[in-house]
Amino acid sequence: MGILALSKNLKPESGICREKIGLDCLIVCLYLISLPFTVVSTPFGSVLRLVTVPVVAILALRTLMGKTTITFNYIHFFYMIYIVYTIFGLIFLHDEMAVTVTRDMVTIAMTMLLITVRTYNEREKDFMETVWLLVGLFCIFICLTSTEVLSEYESRVVIRVFGYQEDQNQFCAYLIMPTLVCLRRFIEKRRFYPIYLIITVLAMYAVLKTGSRGGLIGILAGMIMYILFGIKSMRTRILIIIVAIFMAVIVVTVVFPLLPADVQNRYSMETIIADRGTGRLEVWDYLLNYTTEKTERIIHGTGIFSTYGILENSTLGFSVGVAHNTFIQIFVDQGIIGLVLFLFVVVACAIRNIKTQPLYFCAFMSVMVFSLSLTFYVFKPYINIMIMCAMSFSGQMSENIIKKSIEEKGEI
Repeated sequence: MGILALSKNLKPESGICREKIGLDCLIVCLYLISLPFTVVSTPFGSVLRLVTVPVVAILALRTLMGKTTITFNYIHFFYMIYIVYTIFGLIFLHDEMAVTVTRDMVTIAMTMLLITVRTYNEREKDFMETVWLLVGLFCIFICLTSTEVLSEYESRVVIRVFGYQEDQNQFCAYLIMPTLVCLRRFIEKRRFYPIYLIITVLAMYAVLKTGSRGGLIGILAGMIMYILFGIKSMRTRILIIIVAIFMAVIVVTVVFPLLPADVQNRYSMETIIADRGTGRLEVWDYLLNYTTEKTERIIHGTGIFSTYGILENSTLGFSVGVAHNTFIQIFVDQGIIGLVLFLFVVVACAIRNIKTQPLYFCAFMSVMVFSLSLTFYVFKPYINIMIMCAMSFSGQMSENIIKKSIEEKGEI
């Protein structure tokens, strides 16, 4: 009922209220709304797997039955090349973790392809964004109602979903799309639009409670980019900047002091400089030096998640097994070839959406900011936001717009 109620916040004059929400869209929404339950396990496997299997089966069946018009774009092209190269990487490392992650990447790639080869209408697009908003509300609720802290020495809030603990940094990434959806709906003055401002403030407080500095920077980066790229009117942009400054003052003077003293201290510049990114800089330096020692490592890497063995066998006593930086992780695991292929995917997501879907472009760029402190191959927010970037919407096909622009310039 909540989804249906929120989905009515469409402008009647736009005409999209008359468009039909199809079965494919509802199935995709089921997949998107499972995001917060990624860490939850069941006797039959993770919730993610339980949701993914029927989603893939139904969408594949509907595609084979000709229930949808298929359309491909260059995000599909570059991401599939990257996945093929990842499979090829099993030659260099074939342990259990490498095989499992590669298999999961293939599964997610097929899911992404089945979801995004069809064209959705504007009402379906708005409906999916409403589902993202519900994801955000759920995440805010479980964070703000949590009274558990990491330890007696560290008061960062512990995030649990049905008893299963989620990493604070990764949890913050769940709020990327919801905060940007709220920002756009506030700007558009949707019905009850001040509520979207309140939700945004609560989301920022939830992020602050986690003590995740990378999460805070990532969320703010996405919002700033939307102000720069998503708002065309200079007058509106100036007004939003004024509102943002006002809200920032409220957060700093009213919300921030509500945090425990040690959590507040995590955000101080002195602490950030002293702990050198919680030891990340040492990890990055070691992994880069290790990889550049041999030419073959530079070219093709040492295999998916080979960093576990590399860091474990070092004499520096690292307590982590990953690079905590997606770009360095890919360079170590898949070499310069894998890194270049991944960068092609990043560029494709950016170029395809920067003009037609600036909200999704900004969300993806926010994920890339997160990637500077997180490692992810099958990270759900990264995959789900890339899915949004790869989607095609009736009347707003990015490829058609690019083709028209080229034709107008007389280049073809």
